[in-house]
Amino acid sequence: MAKKAETQKSNAGKIAAFVASYSNKSTGNGYKNAIESFLRCMNGLPKKNNDGSRAVYDYETLFNQYLKDMDRNHDEDMTKFANCLKEESASLLSARQIMTFGRRILEDNGAKFKGKTVRDLKREMKGGAGTVDKVMTAKVIDSALKELDIKGRAIVLTLASSGARLNEILSLKLSDVDFESNPVKLILRNTKNKQIRFSFISSEAARCVQAWLEKRDAYIKGSSGRNAGLVRAGKSAKKDPDSDLLFPVSDNAVNAMWENALRQAGLYSADEQTGRNQYRIHSFRKYFISQLSMAGQKTLAEHLCGHEGYLDSSYRRIDEESAGKAYLAVQHVVTIGIPPEFRETATELTGKLQLQGESIEGLRAMNEKLAAQITKMQDEIESLKEKETRRTKLLEYIDQYPDLLQILKKVVSSDGNTD
Repeated sequence: MAKKAETQKSNAGKIAAFVASYSNKSTGNGYKNAIESFLRCMNGLPKKNNDGSRAVYDYETLFNQYLKDMDRNHDEDMTKFANCLKEESASLLSARQIMTFGRRILEDNGAKFKGKTVRDLKREMKGGAGTVDKVMTAKVIDSALKELDIKGRAIVLTLASSGARLNEILSLKLSDVDFESNPVKLILRNTKNKQIRFSFISSEAARCVQAWLEKRDAYIKGSSGRNAGLVRAGKSAKKDPDSDLLFPVSDNAVNAMWENALRQAGLYSADEQTGRNQYRIHSFRKYFISQLSMAGQKTLAEHLCGHEGYLDSSYRRIDEESAGKAYLAVQHVVTIGIPPEFRETATELTGKLQLQGESIEGLRAMNEKLAAQITKMQDEIESLKEKETRRTKLLEYIDQYPDLLQILKKVVSSDGNTD
């Protein structure tokens, strides 16, 4: 029997094998649910389908892919998982248990975590204070941009001006960027709710992305060569020289790049309790929403960010052309290179133009309504004139033939007209 159990375990996937090692079925399911939740978080997968049914994924394949990725930073991934659990509104006690189960099955398969990371996350799950984020500003972004190469600047400006998540940006293919559109349009496919949506980037970001594209092929070729030693040592995955991704880099690399830029600019700030960066990558989405909201386009901001829950049914059907025009009117608020005083002036002018536009549209609508009423009145007047002309001719005819008067009166009377 023991040999049979070993055979079954060796033939099963890693998750199934781990779960099978527990005689208590409830405990095994707890580990299974925890690692599935972890994999959904890492891949941005929803727990349920649009119809409310539970989404089904090949978790064994996802787990194998995760374990093979030598570029993963397990401490950052566990922190990300903890945030996912808190966003799912699980109780802190429940979230802590799920996080612990997920960590144990990961460690059993070779993942390594720093003791400090585990302690900090456990403390947060007990209800202790989490990382206090600082408000992202154009000044902070501008200072960090000066410490980045063209690739880093293109990524940061794309994040700041599109409202997209980091994993959505890093999943963009070259064909997903429409430079013929004004503003330049992004087709976001790897979204949190798995629904394809669009967003835009500022002219400033578009110019930087085009400059990056001129360097992209050389970067890929160079990174493949520099990465060869790490691949041979089993410490990194092989870079794909034929990648069609706009930014062929990992999220861990982007986070490290951003934190290094903040340090170089003298802006890096770590939370006193958690020790984590307070200007997080995710703050770019908050920056985007707040900037557009202050410019009077909160609904547009939520729409482009994919926050459908904030929108009514009519706005969910907004067409790309209308959204693009609205974005162009306020893109200056997410353009980092504009001095603050010019940005305020541009916002004020945009507001005045918007009011003028609304006034003009109102007058145009009123004019169209009046024109329709006048046309209707003219038709009625013409109809009355025609009736009067026919009546006059009829009376003239009656005067010429008095003998027919009695017959005509009978005809008119039978028609219900006593005139």
